[in-house]
Amino acid sequence: MKPELVKFTVAPSVVQADCESEIQITSQDGCFQFFDDVTYDVEFIPMEESDVPMDQAMSLCGFDLNRKSVQARPEHGILKLRYFFSGEQEWKIHISTVGYGPHLNPLYEPYRPYWDSLMKAPEQGVYLSVYSLKPDLLGRRALRGDLHIHTSISDGKETPEMVAAEYRAAGYDFIAITDHNVFGTAKNAIDKFQFQTDFQIFMGEEVHNGYAGYFHMVNVGGTYSVNDIYLNDPQRVEKEAQALAEEVEVPKGLDRREYLNRVWLYREIKKSGGFAIYPHPYWQVSHHYHTETKMTRAILKNGLCDAYEVLGGCGPEDNNLQTALYSELRAEGTEVPVVGSTDSHSVLDARTHFKNASTIAFVQNGDVLGAVASGYSVAAEHLPGESTRVYGPFRLVKYAQFLLQNYFPVHNRLCQAAGTAILGLVCGENINALAEAQEARVASFEQQFFGR
Repeated sequence: MKPELVKFTVAPSVVQADCESEIQITSQDGCFQFFDDVTYDVEFIPMEESDVPMDQAMSLCGFDLNRKSVQARPEHGILKLRYFFSGEQEWKIHISTVGYGPHLNPLYEPYRPYWDSLMKAPEQGVYLSVYSLKPDLLGRRALRGDLHIHTSISDGKETPEMVAAEYRAAGYDFIAITDHNVFGTAKNAIDKFQFQTDFQIFMGEEVHNGYAGYFHMVNVGGTYSVNDIYLNDPQRVEKEAQALAEEVEVPKGLDRREYLNRVWLYREIKKSGGFAIYPHPYWQVSHHYHTETKMTRAILKNGLCDAYEVLGGCGPEDNNLQTALYSELRAEGTEVPVVGSTDSHSVLDARTHFKNASTIAFVQNGDVLGAVASGYSVAAEHLPGESTRVYGPFRLVKYAQFLLQNYFPVHNRLCQAAGTAILGLVCGENINALAEAQEARVASFEQQFFGR
């Protein structure tokens, strides 16, 4: 986490593009506080579309040569700034002052040769960030989650309740518990968390064409189990799938039976009211990929899923192929909503993919699946020791990167406290009030950051 996120508060940090907005900045930095009798120099620097002309030599540094700083004084320690934020982009706000002398720590002067950097901190200043958004995105909540998770009800290692608590502690805002061959195990966690929280838990299942079948599809939010049909009435599946041949054209070069079965699978998930996510095509099983690329292309191009798991429970090499295929399909004109999933089977075993990926959905009215379906989502890859990589439409990736650097680090730290309290509930402690209080802190920070 950047130290500035702890030492300074910018409220709101997300404003409407192409209009004037007021932001309020406070400081908790011991070396650079905001005093009412000090004048501060402030520069607003857009990251992408400059709001000042270039110099005559038409160089990029010409923007900086023409940029004017404004001067402001705090009121009760709060720096209130108004500015016209043009375009949809990130802005760097540089704040500095040469008038800080009377407020310097008197212990600094005798040790100037050693503490010079502390004494110069106000003059050098600080860079903070704000993002200006068009109205359609400004009104959406940024929620991070995972729509493909397993528990001990199938082949995971922990109970649904513990899995949910650990995901909340890791900063996730929504999850879907999608155990193999069984539907609705999320109910165990949903029933346990009877307290005020914005953390969403979806019912789901990972559907197979029979217990050991390789036709996988994640079904989130359905009203009944498609797995039950495969397990208990396979003759019905085969009969209905083959009957589709009368209306469905099988693309050239594809296995006819497999394709018709995949059409049946998708349609049955939709009949159940579910949201179909196509998972891990480049997962390596028995020395080959989980699905032939030509079949994956057909599934994505012909709309046989609602979203593509562009990151999902695989190693970096497999996910790299999934992201490369996504880029190629987009270049060919095929747009498909994307998600990032962990496909985790343990939240305590360091060897699993827990926390390695997530979906960032930009949500209206709490409808996570609707946001993904309408293309307002990106997939984020969080490999240990590496910078986060984000995949999806450029506009959303750009905004998501800002949030991953400036919003989610603080949000995640607050969620850690909330998740720890929830875990206490799972273990039988009577601490509903504590869990609600910690959840309220998460909600309060969101309201402050986005100005809601």
